[in-house]
Amino acid sequence: MLKNIKKLHISKFVSLLVFVVSFNTIAQNSKNIENYTFDELSDKYYEYKFTDSLKAKKFANFYFNKAVKEKDTVQAIDGKSYLSEVYNNDNIYLSFIDSLITLTKKKPNNMFPAYLYACKGTYYILKSIDNKSLKNYLLALEYINSSKNDSLKYHIKQRIAMLASRNRDYKKAKDIYITIFNFYKKKPELSNFNFNCTLLLNISKEYISLKKNDSAIYFAKEAYKIAKKNNHLKYISYCHYRIGEIEYYQEKYLSAIKNLKKSLPNIIKDENFNILSNSYNYIAKSYFKLKNNKKSLKYNLLIDSLYTKTKITHLSQKYSYEYLANYYKEKKDLKNQLKYINKYLKVDSILNVRNKNLSKTFTEEYDRPKLIAEKQKIISELSNEVSFYKKSRIVIALILILSFILFLYQFRKRKKQEQKFDKLTLKLKNKKVVDNSVNSNTNVQKTLPETIITELLAKLDSFEKQPENFTNNKLTLSILAKELETNSNYLSKVINQKKGCNFSTYLRKLRIDYALDLLEKDATIRKFSIDAIAKEVGFKNAETFSKAFFKETELNPSFYIKQLEKKK
Repeated sequence: MLKNIKKLHISKFVSLLVFVVSFNTIAQNSKNIENYTFDELSDKYYEYKFTDSLKAKKFANFYFNKAVKEKDTVQAIDGKSYLSEVYNNDNIYLSFIDSLITLTKKKPNNMFPAYLYACKGTYYILKSIDNKSLKNYLLALEYINSSKNDSLKYHIKQRIAMLASRNRDYKKAKDIYITIFNFYKKKPELSNFNFNCTLLLNISKEYISLKKNDSAIYFAKEAYKIAKKNNHLKYISYCHYRIGEIEYYQEKYLSAIKNLKKSLPNIIKDENFNILSNSYNYIAKSYFKLKNNKKSLKYNLLIDSLYTKTKITHLSQKYSYEYLANYYKEKKDLKNQLKYINKYLKVDSILNVRNKNLSKTFTEEYDRPKLIAEKQKIISELSNEVSFYKKSRIVIALILILSFILFLYQFRKRKKQEQKFDKLTLKLKNKKVVDNSVNSNTNVQKTLPETIITELLAKLDSFEKQPENFTNNKLTLSILAKELETNSNYLSKVINQKKGCNFSTYLRKLRIDYALDLLEKDATIRKFSIDAIAKEVGFKNAETFSKAFFKETELNPSFYIKQLEKKK
């Protein structure tokens, strides 16, 4: 973790670095091993980690031994991490970190013990013990705030943003990431390729959670450009994963599956089991959307297999166990149905406890201290200003003035809206929103025979009189052209020239006209939610309906409905 942070060589740490296998024994049995770099030893360790535990132990011990010999504390910490993995004993790593914290707390500097708390924070993130992870990152920040180690500080902030995201506070996470992004934009010399890629992908993730897919895809593609430029296969894979995730939410299921499958080999190699489980989940859900239950089942079972192997609980498992329980219910396989119901309940329980703990830690140890610090800062600033009494009078006067201005603004705004409402209701009595009169512009007649124009106008008139025709939210120019037994080119020209607008505007006007008519006549419709009204008149969601409604009427639908109710 944080490989690029400056190494600190402290000779007094050597006495704490106790290792299991004798240095001399390893050196005698390993020709040239003493010439290996840390990266080479790390590669060897991972090469044998799952295939030959004896060799993996040998390289882990030699890595740690080399760090001791060179008095390199950062590498020694990594060595202990390898040893705890290969001996399947987390205490090897944690007790080593704790012993170094005890020693360095007595005389902290710009590196320690902040870096050590950050290491513990990362350890707990990987174990999905998020509340302990946050506590250690906050302890790291306490020490780092008194120094000028900005690089370490912003690495820790990135981890805190990750935890905020896990706590489903996506806006907070996004804001922290953007702060970090802006900092490194000003000081690119403090950053590096790995960090930049990770940061961009994390920003992309938060925009997905905030349902802003355009921003999400922008940052994902920026990360992909950097990864591709550096020909970094691991980060290219993570970019494929993120783009596949966005495409799933954009309902581009085939493309999502393609990108997600591209990501799998290097994610498996990187042993990032949370992301791997998520990848399987998005592939499974994409196949389900494509009605390919056989392949959906395969990837849901892979998620179950991964959980059995790693024991790491992740949200994606809930979706899978719900799917599998329903799948076996349909197959009338009660044994497997019960099995996956129990697994679902177990995972759900673990996630609920974890989320509560993390939320509590954020409130008690991150948000509240920040608010208290902000409060103290304000009090301190106020004490240096004019007297409390004088300042209070100024503040009260300002509040009263601003309140009065705000009241006037709201009053005038409401009056204008009421005038617009009255004008609109009067207009609706005398005239349709969609003007069906023939446009005086005769350009279309120069390019189309008069008989075709007359025939199409008659068909459009009939089309406009049947709301079920234009409230179909899947209606397009080509579909309508087929229904009217003409081609898209002819229909487009007639609508443009005779209706005075393009097809999408024409359709919007028809739907809003219909919505206004419904709301005026039907008291039940007025009690519907905006989303329900939107779907009733042909819009896919409340947002697009509200925008279209405002464009045609200069009023928000909720205000219009309230005014109608008053009038009635």
